[in-house]
Amino acid sequence: MVDSTTNVASEKDLERLEKALDFSNTMKTFNLNKNNLKVKTQNLLSYSTAGGSFAVDQSLISFMYAVVSSGKTEITLLDKNSIPVRIEDTEKFLDEVSSLYFEVVNDYYNEYQKLRSSRKIEKVLEI
Repeated sequence: MVDSTTNVASEKDLERLEKALDFSNTMKTFNLNKNNLKVKTQNLLSYSTAGGSFAVDQSLISFMYAVVSSGKTEITLLDKNSIPVRIEDTEKFLDEVSSLYFEVVNDYYNEYQKLRSSRKIEKVLEI
């Protein structure tokens, strides 16, 4: 003879375990996709010119803004590999790195919002 209360309790436990597993899988997928977006963004925030490659970030933009504001039209910068690179048009360089930064970060924001708003694992996997 099977006790019906034990059977009901184990069905509820099984359902709770399935929900917990689904949630865990969803969070794992979310975190993986979030990390992939970060890496993609970091890779896109690279700017090459005059034989050098620069990591574009807020500090580079701020520094270049100060350089342009001070009236300097040419400078030598160290790129991300510590190689000196001559920048012959500081204003153009500032415009290009600023544009790149805002475009990439805006795309990152939009993709992150899509990822955040997805609640089901199927939606997370589609992104």
